[in-house]
Amino acid sequence: MYFPSKKDKWLTILIWTVALLGMMTPLLKGQLAAAGIMLLLGLILLWFWFKTGYKIENDKIRIYYGPIRQTVKINEIKVIVKSKSPLTSPALSMDRIQIRCGKYDVTSISPEDQQRFLDTLTGLNPEISLDSRLMTKKARK
Repeated sequence: MYFPSKKDKWLTILIWTVALLGMMTPLLKGQLAAAGIMLLLGLILLWFWFKTGYKIENDKIRIYYGPIRQTVKINEIKVIVKSKSPLTSPALSMDRIQIRCGKYDVTSISPEDQQRFLDTLTGLNPEISLDSRLMTKKARK
């Protein structure tokens, strides 16, 4: 099951502005070599925009962040907590969840449908401990 990343509006504006202005500025100045390089860099930036998401298949979460790939084994997940950490992570939103597995492994992600993502994970591994801020109202009662 695939879960696209949630995308904040401010990050949308930032990524698209940097990508488009970076490509257009050298082109308008007639600097074709610089425009070609900036086109390549802009396309890589947009690759992150269009290809960030999380796929749950079998016993793993496959994290796609543009050209970067990461795999998390669901049976190794210990805790999932709500996070607003601005640190670099495969997330296009500040509304993140932090997955902690193993002894020191931490990954922050931002699935668009966070509740369905968590329900799917806890269905596959009921031993996962969830931050109380992530539980639905009916699960808290």
